[in-house]
Amino acid sequence: MAVVKHGVSTDTPDRLLIDSGAVYLGFHDADSPGTLLGATRGGNSFELTRTIRRIDPDGARGPVKGFRRVEEVVAVIKANMLELTAENLRRAIAGAYYSSGTTLVENEAVGTGDGVTTKFSLAHSPVVENSETVTVAAVEKTRGTDYAMDYANGQIQFFVAPANTAAIVATYTYVSAAAVIAGREVSEGTATIFDSYIDNVVIVGTLTGKTNPVIVKITNALCDAGFSIAMAPKDESVIELTFTGHYANTDLATEPWSVIYPAA
Repeated sequence: MAVVKHGVSTDTPDRLLIDSGAVYLGFHDADSPGTLLGATRGGNSFELTRTIRRIDPDGARGPVKGFRRVEEVVAVIKANMLELTAENLRRAIAGAYYSSGTTLVENEAVGTGDGVTTKFSLAHSPVVENSETVTVAAVEKTRGTDYAMDYANGQIQFFVAPANTAAIVATYTYVSAAAVIAGREVSEGTATIFDSYIDNVVIVGTLTGKTNPVIVKITNALCDAGFSIAMAPKDESVIELTFTGHYANTDLATEPWSVIYPAA
């Protein structure tokens, strides 16, 4: 067989990563995708920086196999949001909170399980991220383990359908009026940077030749970059949300990112 002089093959058209992808928060799977951030312009990106230190033993004249150590791992997803929502504004600033414009709903009867239905809608939306408490048959459920939340549309997405006759009850806060977003000392009251962390942020991308998408994920994400809004005549503002993944404080070995390449 002759050695080819280019990289193009008959399979190449089926291996192209195209378009900007869609950005989700709290993604679980295609049936429970969490919250879609909305329309973007200028594309979205994933950046992984791994700082690797070289150890130079005495006697070596150059790099030695095995004498490398990972010093730092920083995984970042950047989303250029064309769609402006109150929650996207708040998410863009770590530690920001609503000083007014929200309403607390306590013990709302969301519905009753039938053993089949997995998605239930709250009476109000958009829901403030991380504000919800969900119980099924009086047992509190865990976001990310038992369900995902579509905060934009106020929908609970259970991974397993609640049992027949099981009462589903939720307490949550939603954006109910003109929202005022502000900052304050993180030690004041319950306002902390910790409250701003997001379970995960993903870019769901299209791979030609595959039915299922490529999914790029960072975990324990926080918008910790600067924030700016630029407005110009005959143009629309685009807000850059820069999410940085963080190691879990209970697991300092697992890097806070993953890439799922589809099998089919």
